Amino acid sequence: MPGCDWLSRGGGDLIGGEAAVATERAMGRPAKVLQLFKTLHRTRQQVFKNDVRALEARIKINEEFKSNKSETSPRKIEELMKIGSDVELLLRTSVIQGIHTDHNTLKLVPRKDLLIENVPYCDVPTQKQ
Repeated sequence: MPGCDWLSRGGGDLIGGEAAVATERAMGRPAKVLQLFKTLHRTRQQVFKNDVRALEARIKINEEFKSNKSETSPRKIEELMKIGSDVELLLRTSVIQGIHTDHNTLKLVPRKDLLIENVPYCDVPTQKQ
């Protein structure tokens, strides 16, 4: 994921008013990057709670942010931010923890935020009045 080194450039490669707009937008990016980093770690802790091996995803998150620390392209930074946000959403909404209880049994442990009210299926559509 992206870092903050690109901020020192200040959008100087753009011409005229575009540079000011890019600089203004960039000022909020380091905070957004840090927010995404923290959110990914919080989500990881909730989704993989009490699973030491899965909690090692911490290393992968840190590696991804570190490997893109010196990214300077605003488009690439936005793309990386989108990927990070998508991963966080996927983890938060789609991953359910499973615990092996026997050699052929798996107990699912859904988080409260994953439990939603199930609407029963109806073969006959209702008529609108």
